[in-house]
Amino acid sequence: VVHPHHGHEHRVLRLDRAPHRLCRHQAVRVHRHVRHRDALALQVTEMVGRYLGLACAQIALTVDPEAFVIGGGVSRAGQFLIDVIQKYYDNYVAISANKGVLTLAKLGNDAGIYGAARLVLD
Repeated sequence: VVHPHHGHEHRVLRLDRAPHRLCRHQAVRVHRHVRHRDALALQVTEMVGRYLGLACAQIALTVDPEAFVIGGGVSRAGQFLIDVIQKYYDNYVAISANKGVLTLAKLGNDAGIYGAARLVLD
């Protein structure tokens, strides 16, 4: 999809791809456009938030975790994305008394590296 921005056309991302196939560069672009309140980027963020909220809700209703820690590249979107995920998560787990908390990984994009190193050391 080509989206006009300040009189120029910029390729934001292809909406016909599944969310898990979006490359890192497209996610960074979407996040940058969200900060500028770009309508298409906000729509994509809503779509991703809906899928992640649904996935977390299904996990919560199955195994009742205390928390969902959002890390990796998606965590770069920050609290804005957590708020979108939370909206959908709350909707999908409305029947549950115990809801896991959604939070950002403190180690951000490097959380996986630290976890792998910890496994090796243990």
